[in-house]
Amino acid sequence: MTAVPVDGLALSPMRRATALVVLGVSVAAGGTAITMLSLTMRSVTEIGGSCADGGPYVSAQACPSGTGTALLLVFAGTFVFVIGTLWAGSVLHAPMPLWLSWPALFLTLGWNFLEDGVDPPMGEGIVVGFVVCGVLFVLMGATPLLIWASVARGNRRTHRALDAARAGATTTVPAPRRQSGAATLDEEAGR
Repeated sequence: MTAVPVDGLALSPMRRATALVVLGVSVAAGGTAITMLSLTMRSVTEIGGSCADGGPYVSAQACPSGTGTALLLVFAGTFVFVIGTLWAGSVLHAPMPLWLSWPALFLTLGWNFLEDGVDPPMGEGIVVGFVVCGVLFVLMGATPLLIWASVARGNRRTHRALDAARAGATTTVPAPRRQSGAATLDEEAGR
């Protein structure tokens, strides 16, 4: 067996295989945690949106069966996801899927809020509070994706320009746009 070099260091096949398995299990744990949180949210909104169990006070609405256990499993799955992907990603020098968890979580919960706001499980009309939360959650989930897409698009342009320059071809790279009213360095110096 040969070791796979990573940044000048030899990575044994066993360590690489272990990191791949940990990465796969971690991503599955993260997806499971988001799914369980979404389903738990659905079960609570079906009974009115709030519940409580235990403690010295009597609750008007008891939580659906298994809600506490589901939330503990969500936290455990999130812990496995974060620690596992950080370790495996650093061993493999791979992109971190951890950064996609924010959009996945907020877009999923945003969808739940929007759906429950437009078609509430209790049968009433549109629930404005759920709709507002849904819009905010969708914005919080979509914004990082839009920023990433913009950065990736700029990186592709830069790489194409560099590749063309290396090949000896002339290419035009658009100059950055100057905002109206912004002065150039020559204008600021009084020239």
